[in-house]
Amino acid sequence: MPDADSNVPVFQGEFSYGVDESHRVMIPAKWRPKDPKVVFTAILWPIEAEEYLLVLPPERWRALLETFKTRPLSDKKAATLERVIGATSASMVLDKVGRFCLPEHLSGPAGLDKDALFVGRLEKFEIWSPKRYQAATALEKSVAAQYAAELNI
Repeated sequence: MPDADSNVPVFQGEFSYGVDESHRVMIPAKWRPKDPKVVFTAILWPIEAEEYLLVLPPERWRALLETFKTRPLSDKKAATLERVIGATSASMVLDKVGRFCLPEHLSGPAGLDKDALFVGRLEKFEIWSPKRYQAATALEKSVAAQYAAELNI
């Protein structure tokens, strides 16, 4: 997890922002890295449903890439996953005022047209359509409580 000295913050909380006509959206001020040139990677997620954008900071993206390096080139499942992630992801850098420009091939399927909800996931974050998020999270607290019990938290 990023620490206090890291260039990328810990992503906590939920924040709503409007998406403008150019597909630009503000990133929460608390989440902006110290270095404005940090490259984030957005992936349509989950792969089959494409409900939202999963946004990975550089460290998490590199860890994902390292996972693929351990797989043999003949691994068809790994190749398929690489292909799907390659086609449904994009690099994003903040502009001077702290906005991402959401690529159309990602924002359309994710339902991000006028509003975006940023949801923290500690080392990464998600960008949701508020309507989709509300529908998807109706039962999540009970699932989270069950998993927390399994982890002995």
